[in-house]
Amino acid sequence: MRAELFTPGGDGPVPEGWDAFVRDRRACVLWEAGLLEAAAWGSLRPVFAGLVREAGEPVAAFCGRLGVRPLALRFRPPGRAAVPGWFQVHVPNSFSPGRLYAPGLDTAGRRAATRAFEREVRRRLGTRCLGIVHLDADSSELPYLGGPLRWARATAPNTVLHNRWESMDAYFADLPRSRRRRLSALHRRVGGDPELVVESAVPVIDPVHASRLDQLTRMKHTGRPSRVVPLLPAYFERLNRSPGASYFAHRDRSSGRPVSFDLVLDAPGGWLTTVTGSDGGRDLYLDLYLREIDRLIATGVPAVELGPGMRRLKESFGATAVPRHAVAVPF
Repeated sequence: MRAELFTPGGDGPVPEGWDAFVRDRRACVLWEAGLLEAAAWGSLRPVFAGLVREAGEPVAAFCGRLGVRPLALRFRPPGRAAVPGWFQVHVPNSFSPGRLYAPGLDTAGRRAATRAFEREVRRRLGTRCLGIVHLDADSSELPYLGGPLRWARATAPNTVLHNRWESMDAYFADLPRSRRRRLSALHRRVGGDPELVVESAVPVIDPVHASRLDQLTRMKHTGRPSRVVPLLPAYFERLNRSPGASYFAHRDRSSGRPVSFDLVLDAPGGWLTTVTGSDGGRDLYLDLYLREIDRLIATGVPAVELGPGMRRLKESFGATAVPRHAVAVPF
């Protein structure tokens, strides 16, 4: 097996068959070359992707970012290289693993494809890369990601809400009494707010205001808010044109501007939630979960992945925790 590493949006072309391969795997739209390119535009860390072929046919795809740690920009001499770092295998701007395999590959084949990608990363990035960290790995991946001189560690679990209700009334009835009262009241209050427009699974959002809300939200959850780089409006413009991406949102009725949103992506097992933003008021972040659950039930989608973090909050909505691991491969 041989791997071809490329930089989305860089000088080199996208390998032939990349988009066809990821679409055949029914991967979320963030895997497509145009979205990886837009993610790279707004990233402080270089984005790379790799396609592995066997006998000329694509059998695996990988993507991630070189986790270099940029020096403080104020004091960094022009042209000075960033501190070397680890290559983190994951889909940018998501909680999804950055690994796709052809369905016919068994454990040995997946191991061989993974090793081919790792060799190409080492060859291409050289001393800039200290090693590879495979993020967001579930337990079934450990047999081909792990091995001698590889370190596997448990990380924050993913949270998944499985659709097991016939209606929102049945969903609320399934919650503990105190939680039921609070969430059902919130659902009614936000839905009846005359100053808000509630949108479920709409294909388009205002790119500029979505960029702002995403940045404000991430700034609230970091100790270094000045280092938060916004997702560019161009990223949302491309998402707006991409089948398989939709938004749950609240808009201010008078101005039409979004005041909260959650990006939801189609995936083989249901939905993935990822980029989110809110102005922080009126419990809108919590209401977004309820709107997604409402739509999940109405359309029969089997499950929605809510990602790691805030585990207790997500479990209070009915989600369950799924173990995740990181596998480190030092060079």
